[in-house]
Amino acid sequence: MKANRRQMLKGLSLGAGSMLLSPMIQRVMANAEGEKRSPRFVFVLQSNGFDAVQACPESIPFQKYADREKFESIDLTQHKLPKGLAALEPLKRRTTIIQGLSGRSTGGGHSTHGGCLGLYRTSPASRSPHNITIDYQLGQSMPGILPWIGMGMSAGRGDALMHFTARAAHKTMPIILNPEKAYNAYFSVAAGGEREKDFHLKRNLLDYMVGDVKKARKALGSVAGEELDAYLSAYDQLAARQYQLLDNKESLKKSAPKWDDRFTSEVATKRLEAQFELAGSALIGGLSNVATLTCAASEINAQPYLGIGVDISNHGYGHMGGNRRDAKGIPYYEKSRGWLFGLIAKLAQRLEKTPEGEGNMLDNTLIIYMSDAPDTHHSTAFEWPLAMVGNIKGKLNLGGRYINFPGYGKPGHHTISALYSTFLNCAGVKQQTFGQLDGDLDVKRMQTGPLPQILA
Repeated sequence: MKANRRQMLKGLSLGAGSMLLSPMIQRVMANAEGEKRSPRFVFVLQSNGFDAVQACPESIPFQKYADREKFESIDLTQHKLPKGLAALEPLKRRTTIIQGLSGRSTGGGHSTHGGCLGLYRTSPASRSPHNITIDYQLGQSMPGILPWIGMGMSAGRGDALMHFTARAAHKTMPIILNPEKAYNAYFSVAAGGEREKDFHLKRNLLDYMVGDVKKARKALGSVAGEELDAYLSAYDQLAARQYQLLDNKESLKKSAPKWDDRFTSEVATKRLEAQFELAGSALIGGLSNVATLTCAASEINAQPYLGIGVDISNHGYGHMGGNRRDAKGIPYYEKSRGWLFGLIAKLAQRLEKTPEGEGNMLDNTLIIYMSDAPDTHHSTAFEWPLAMVGNIKGKLNLGGRYINFPGYGKPGHHTISALYSTFLNCAGVKQQTFGQLDGDLDVKRMQTGPLPQILA
């Protein structure tokens, strides 16, 4: 049956529609032939820390990182998830909680900004990235139409968050905070009406701009220098992206989310709901294999959760405590985190319902939740709790596990650098370390990946 289906697809004449339909047909053929697809990674970053005790089910005895002496793996399916993670209960067999990995190279604090994805300590003045971040490097190694997409939520109405994702040192990539602009950037080619007209106008304008810059560069010769070359490169990349979107118009049209008032809402939580839907559509449409979603990342004194009834700032309930089960801040953390994990669960279930090959899209996806501040409200980075959904078709030994790594500096301890290099190895990049290393820890034993404890 598989061979007959393959022959039918190969014999299909696309005629004039070949440019628009060929990406969709290639995807169908890949599924029909059981072809291996690039793994997908989704990074979800939330502000204000993720205390280790809040990641631990109440039925599992909690140990502070300083008291953890050995590696431990517990069957998570036998325990009820913490209240803030309860939305993942239907996905518990795909869920893993990891405790004990450190990230001291970032310095900690209220937010590590891009340091959470790049593993470096940023300057308070510039926040300029020191190297490529893990999300962009993964996207670069296995690009879709675009190597990476980024979108998120701000308590305000800014257009973009900078300094979190970077394609190289001092070269940041914008995380779009306005869902309407994200929709226009990624799906206007398939929207029809005025939005699609605007897309074509922008594409034509970019063509003229590229042509003009090339003429100027040629006329000026060596006088133009690196600055004009940089302009030309930027315009070339923008124009190329527009044509890639045009080539994939039909597949994007099938996956584009339905437009509604969440995309223009004044309520921050409504806007992030729209962003999650956009991210899911982008993954399903093959727009990218890597997405970064931020939830008030780096915002310290903001009130991002008014839409779900949390009427106190991040900083306010952060100072009420979150590293004890009886702390006054716990209900606020549970409510804000519980809402966000609801969006994560909805995204995971949407991917799970989307067929791919002989399984579904979630089979080949890893969703990573973490805070941009490693542990508690005033973060130390001695540990960095994470919650993950997926195992990338069994490349990772994840799912239904609660994992404790030994505390900082103890035998068997590891850093986030080792975890990120594990992700890179899953994407075919044989890299042993990632980011800036912790000078107080052994490089080979504690900071080098891939991690055998989670690599299948």
